[in-house]
Amino acid sequence: MNVKATIRDYWDKRSESYDRSPGHVCLPELWKSILNDVFEDMARILDVGTGTGFLASLLAELGHEVVGLDISKGMLNVARRKTKVDFILGDAESLPFKDESFDAVICRHLLWTLPNPGRAISEWVRVAREMVVIIDGKWMTNNFRSKLRRFLGRLLVGIYERRNPFEPIHYGRYLLPFYGGISADIVIEMLRSAGLKVKVLDLSWLRKRMGEKLPFAYRIAWTSDDYFMIVGFV
Repeated sequence: MNVKATIRDYWDKRSESYDRSPGHVCLPELWKSILNDVFEDMARILDVGTGTGFLASLLAELGHEVVGLDISKGMLNVARRKTKVDFILGDAESLPFKDESFDAVICRHLLWTLPNPGRAISEWVRVAREMVVIIDGKWMTNNFRSKLRRFLGRLLVGIYERRNPFEPIHYGRYLLPFYGGISADIVIEMLRSAGLKVKVLDLSWLRKRMGEKLPFAYRIAWTSDDYFMIVGFV
């Protein structure tokens, strides 16, 4: 199996329905406030795994020079229709940039999609002069109640987004080490192993606010307990 091609093809298929999932694009003003606090003095920022460009566009609105990178042409096509940020096709685990090309690198909800997250973090550290910022969480637990909520939520979300709710990320469970999300402790250890000093910000309050804004279909399966931003200082 060509893992990268499989990942790319999946997200290409998801691109046109991705922004119909409101959890990805809600509370923009609140996100801008959080981003401004972190990146106030940063001039040039790489948004890796930019998807449809939500964070990239907010950072651009805040006055930063932003480059958004993604492996999916479909996602980037959607992003380019929304904003004039510089979007580049590329692999988060093998960046097409020279060392220290950016003041900072950010990613949101990306680590779980990568087959080699440790390699990706090494690349992000390589191209960042000052910091690497990772926003992520733990999306799945395996108890019966959580599985039932995910099943019902997926069914309702599929109806809402007009897509097959049970189309699997068929490579995920076998090829992605953090399929289902990642804990803050693991991210902290990975960044420290890469030589970075770490600051952790709890975003569970934001995740809760996001959930309150969602249609009923999404609230069924929404989790808010483990959501975080980790800043690694180079």
